Amino acid sequence: MNHTKLADAIRQAAVAAGYDFHTGDERFMSQSLTSYPAAWLAPPQFESMEGVRHGRMTYTVTLHLLEAGAKLSPAARAAAYARLETAAVGIFTALSLADVVVAVERLEVHAQTRSLTNHGEAAATATARVVTFF
Repeated sequence: MNHTKLADAIRQAAVAAGYDFHTGDERFMSQSLTSYPAAWLAPPQFESMEGVRHGRMTYTVTLHLLEAGAKLSPAARAAAYARLETAAVGIFTALSLADVVVAVERLEVHAQTRSLTNHGEAAATATARVVTFF
């Protein structure tokens, strides 16, 4: 019900932050990403619903933010992780202001120590519970 509205709100926030936006199963990241910085939204996972005709729906959201990073030095990679973390917090802050969103809860951001694709990028993964209303 709110899945499409939620994904669109995340897309708007990521694009406003300067990321090329993609969504789908993570196994398709390597073949789909062609430019950086990029945001990859895994399909939001329905967690719970309260109400019938109107109420709340809660989703678990996973968003990967990626920058080109195959040739980064350790110091430059650390700086990239800091930028990605700041961007993730900004995107979820913007998401919390979207019309369909009631709250963003339990936001966690983790720097990826391994590349998510075969491109050698720097990446951070943000996960959160997002409460929406209908």
